[in-house]
Amino acid sequence: MPDSRQQRIEDAVSAFPEVFGLRGFPGKKFTLSVRASYIASDGTVMLYTLTEEGLPFAKGTVAELTREVVAARP
Repeated sequence: MPDSRQQRIEDAVSAFPEVFGLRGFPGKKFTLSVRASYIASDGTVMLYTLTEEGLPFAKGTVAELTREVVAARP
């Protein structure tokens, strides 16, 4: 039986494009790390954003990230 906490993280990550842009960083591309993302003590899914080079960039809730995601430019 899969870990329900891990499934919540995977479901949250899958709601976003594999590669995306962020409103405040035009021209940059980002991804999400399932491995680094986690469930906070209050039950909130915290998603870790990585740069296109795979470096840690930021963490935030699904709602926070949803407000900032834009289409990645080619």
